[in-house]
Amino acid sequence: MSPPRISICILAGHGSQTLSDCLDSLLAQIDAPPHELIIGGRHGEAELSVVARRFPHAKICKSDAGHPGSARNALIAQAEGDLLLFLDDDVTVSPDLLARLAELASRYPRASVFGGPNDTPPQSSAFQLIQGAVLGSLVGSGPVSRRYGARHPGPADERWFTLCNLAVRREVMLPFRDDLICAEENALLSQLRAKGELMRYEPSLRVFHRRRSSWREFASQMFKYGRGRGQLLVRHPGTIRLAYLIPSALLLYALLVIVLAVSGATYTGLLLVPLGLYGLLALAGSLWIALTLRMPSALPRALALTLTVHGGYGIGVLRGVVAPRRSPPPATVRGARLDEATAPEPGR
Repeated sequence: MSPPRISICILAGHGSQTLSDCLDSLLAQIDAPPHELIIGGRHGEAELSVVARRFPHAKICKSDAGHPGSARNALIAQAEGDLLLFLDDDVTVSPDLLARLAELASRYPRASVFGGPNDTPPQSSAFQLIQGAVLGSLVGSGPVSRRYGARHPGPADERWFTLCNLAVRREVMLPFRDDLICAEENALLSQLRAKGELMRYEPSLRVFHRRRSSWREFASQMFKYGRGRGQLLVRHPGTIRLAYLIPSALLLYALLVIVLAVSGATYTGLLLVPLGLYGLLALAGSLWIALTLRMPSALPRALALTLTVHGGYGIGVLRGVVAPRRSPPPATVRGARLDEATAPEPGR
């Protein structure tokens, strides 16, 4: 049986150097099956130059407006492969990623979705390494922590995957929702799950995902994740899980305690017990991260980042739930082969 053809679908937007690193890792693939590259999102001349030097036959889809789901739908429209592999431009991949994906797709013909973890690159700063460890911990990210660290292979659901490393068989692919600020893959995977499609998590399908370089960027990322999840919960109540609501509930509980304390309630001390238990849990998780990294100085930063994950995500979910449900203007999309788009006009 011939290996499936893979359409590598990448949204650009993090700069030419980041995109360059990503494409270089794709060029280094060993025993790669047939594949094509499709680039979408926000890119300028610098990014196009990077693509042209490495993949002169790549397809280009430029979106002028809309949420990421709309831009990714443009990639789908241009894809011709049997497997659609969605990557972000701020990831690098192992040299055997495409070969492993093709082999797994052939070994598990009934599975429609494949994916693995996005690990922190080894050359990252201490802050980024701690950040990745927090995201990969059960205390930090709960049921979605397996997205950020290798777990055992096997059947999975939408909690196991993220769009920086996700493959879907073209024959079952549905359009992404274009009215979500993020979490469009969770909406898609929930739809596929409802249709009975099988999903498989494989730790060997790992990529290296660049972490945020500052606390502000990380907090903004967590807020965006939460906001997308909140929008999704409103639009698809069937995706509600207790774990997604706990950070918001904890924030509201803390606010209640503060209000009661200010009002002079006499039983406020008893209400502090759950918050104290949460603090001990966050501290224990942070201590474990420091021990695992063999970095004692990581303890305060791990604790701060854990609180940031929960606080940013919790506020984001609340914002997403109460946000207006209007869809953004449809994206204006232009698609072309790179070698055609950059070809000289007749007479020149």
